[in-house]
Amino acid sequence: MAMFDAFKQLGTALISDVLDEAGFHSQTLDPAIAGIGGGAGAVVAFCAPAVCVQGQRQVNTAISPGPSATMPLYQLPMLARGHVVLVLATGGFRGGAVTGGLLADELAQVSCAGLVTDGLVRDVGELDQIGLPIRAAGAIPLNGARRFCLTGWNAPVQMPAPEGGTITVHPGDVVLGDRDGTVIVPQQAAPQILAMGQELQRREERLRIGAAHLSPAERAAARAARMSHVRWLRGTEKAM
Repeated sequence: MAMFDAFKQLGTALISDVLDEAGFHSQTLDPAIAGIGGGAGAVVAFCAPAVCVQGQRQVNTAISPGPSATMPLYQLPMLARGHVVLVLATGGFRGGAVTGGLLADELAQVSCAGLVTDGLVRDVGELDQIGLPIRAAGAIPLNGARRFCLTGWNAPVQMPAPEGGTITVHPGDVVLGDRDGTVIVPQQAAPQILAMGQELQRREERLRIGAAHLSPAERAAARAARMSHVRWLRGTEKAM
């Protein structure tokens, strides 16, 4: 828990700078995946390991419940118990909401730290009251439960990144979200990213304090040098 609290204290903007400098150039989710509504869950910072779930469009009825290898949406809380962030990849499903008030309340009751999805949600007023941190692609009143099912879990998923890119999120990766957006920190690199982020925060604070006594050229040089401690990590995760 201490590591996740430390990531929250640093924030997504600073951590995204460290990730970029360390070679992880596509770790920020598309800004279309954002807080919904005006409650605490739309703006509060959250950080926890990822539980990855994949889903797809699937018409489910009492007569035709769908393949046995799938799970209905209402079983999501079974996969997200404890201090984890549920990362639900829908492949851009827009046929209905993949989470509403009832499901969000159940996720909060099992101590889920947050939900991040490229799908849609509903019951925004209820979500405001529940306060579960949720980042989604938008809201829609239509219930997606009959139109969508879970097809995979505990395996990597693809999530949208800026400018049409994608991010591969692995189970256990650190998911950090705040009002600036959501970033994914690879699990094996997380301790090093955190340590370098804390050093960057110290350097930036010293720069702010001393900036008044520096010339414009000296300030520019100090800004450029503040990242000099960040090491290239991409490709070395398996050795950590």
